Amino acid sequence: MLDLRQFEALRAVARTHSTAAAARQLGWSQPTVTHHLRGLARATGAPVVRSSSAGTALTPAGALWLPHAEAILDRADRAQAEVASALRDTRRSCRLGVFPTAAARLLPAVVAAATDAGVRIEVTEAENESLWAGFDALRLDAVITYETEPRGRPGGDRLFAEHFGILVARSHPLADRDQVSIAELRDESWIVGRDPDDAIDSMLHDFTRRAGYLPVEAQYSDDYRVVAAYVAAGIGIAFVPELALPVSSDDCRFVALADRVPARMVSLHTSPHLPEEIRAVLREAATRAPDVPAA
Repeated sequence: MLDLRQFEALRAVARTHSTAAAARQLGWSQPTVTHHLRGLARATGAPVVRSSSAGTALTPAGALWLPHAEAILDRADRAQAEVASALRDTRRSCRLGVFPTAAARLLPAVVAAATDAGVRIEVTEAENESLWAGFDALRLDAVITYETEPRGRPGGDRLFAEHFGILVARSHPLADRDQVSIAELRDESWIVGRDPDDAIDSMLHDFTRRAGYLPVEAQYSDDYRVVAAYVAAGIGIAFVPELALPVSSDDCRFVALADRVPARMVSLHTSPHLPEEIRAVLREAATRAPDVPAA
């Protein structure tokens, strides 16, 4: 079996023309140099060095090995340096995943705080399922996710509870209300998602069904920015989580629901290898970000 030390011994002999001098150069004993040269010879099926009164020289087989040995040793040195550098960078970087509706509210504060702390953040925006897949596959160091029911994921820090409500145009008659019930919205038109299995739309249908009606669907979009634009234009209202409200919008208002609606628990989960100082920066910045719901 080939060994990097065999190549080191061969290269040192080629440079010094002596097993004794090669041993001194490598900081090994002379028998150790000889041992590795013999190992390379066995793997080759031919001697790789020849000793004489003039010193030690490479055989034709050794000469054939030399450029390969030098290339392999050089690549090994570069690989070791690259891995060490990557590990140093990893200790001061974080691959963070976040679900889209939280991104606009949380990321500016999180990235700014991390940058001030000397931590580089690499962001991935994706839905919950993709975030968990990336986290479990170690492609993400930390994820900000939500759940309507606790799942017992270990190592998570609860950031805040996000409630659901109704997004209405500023000019809508309900815009000045603090609360509204689902039953009062029987005659409204709704902006809903395109996916018939969307969890939030399924909640809406459950609530309206209990109130004795099905929502009239006016338009469809899975992008909350588009949903907000439809709402602002007076095309309909929308059932949304708090974080879906545009960061700066004078055209829409979030009205709380009087009905008993489960909140989404927004949490930060981090990999065990992520330093505690980085985890603390993420946690503190996310909970102190402007306009996020109270914990």
